[in-house]
Amino acid sequence: MTTPAIVNTPIKPLLAFVLMGTAVLFFSLVDATAKWLTQGYDPWQIVFLSRIVPITVALIVAYRETGNPFNFYTKFPKVQILRAALTIPMIWCFFTGLKLMSLAETITIAFTAPLFITMLSRPLLGEQIGRRRWGAVVVGFVGILVALRPGVGEISIGPILVIISAFAYALSMVLLRRFAGQEPTHNILFYSAIGAFLVGGFNSVPVWIKPDAIDWGLLLLVGVWGVLGSYAVIRAYRLGEASMLAPLEYTALIWSIMFDLWLFSLTPIPAVLLGAAIVIAANVYIAHREHRIAKAAAVQ
Repeated sequence: MTTPAIVNTPIKPLLAFVLMGTAVLFFSLVDATAKWLTQGYDPWQIVFLSRIVPITVALIVAYRETGNPFNFYTKFPKVQILRAALTIPMIWCFFTGLKLMSLAETITIAFTAPLFITMLSRPLLGEQIGRRRWGAVVVGFVGILVALRPGVGEISIGPILVIISAFAYALSMVLLRRFAGQEPTHNILFYSAIGAFLVGGFNSVPVWIKPDAIDWGLLLLVGVWGVLGSYAVIRAYRLGEASMLAPLEYTALIWSIMFDLWLFSLTPIPAVLLGAAIVIAANVYIAHREHRIAKAAAVQ
């Protein structure tokens, strides 16, 4: 989760703060629930069923905005199709990583997404990235190495999958910036879900397990919490400054540790916490530098 491309109007900073904190909680509930479900279901089935709610919401919003629930015409078909394709590895790799690792480990590695966004902004958006931000990117990846503890046992496929997920997410967000403000909300929501829904549905057929009533509720809640979290983020960034809100994203690590202890009896490894602290510090510094640069440009 990173700063969305939204025009910022700092009106109610306290409300923005509360909304952002609530959004992080919703996304943390998505992660914890998905990990719980991977104990009994293949990640592909979770990918498929958890996309039902976002697509339904997209249809409703499309109907309200255009009068046609299937009006997903876009001025940027190639970019939207690419974003739809990126959600497939983004969600599947993340859910599979959750199955193989603790929540705290998974979230720590997922914090590489802002680092990838910084790296991709230069070639794809033409943004100038100074030496300080490049240095922060390097420091962030050093933090990941600390968390992974190379040389202490074998590195499983889990961290690699989550890094792939973070890269796919970062690329999707950078592409979203290219047409920020030019696409309606229902288009962004629809194309962010349809790829994973279709491919997830196809791949879940051979591994399908019929969910009971409780698991159906949990599967749908993954989608509900994801939509509510996205809405809260959008509202938060409309009401508060990005420099104030961005650090709140990293409270996800606190939630992940709590859910690890409560739901899975997993104790955080000190090296993971140290690595997470390094990555978070690097990301906060990058966000701080971007805010200062944007503020200076606005004055000019």
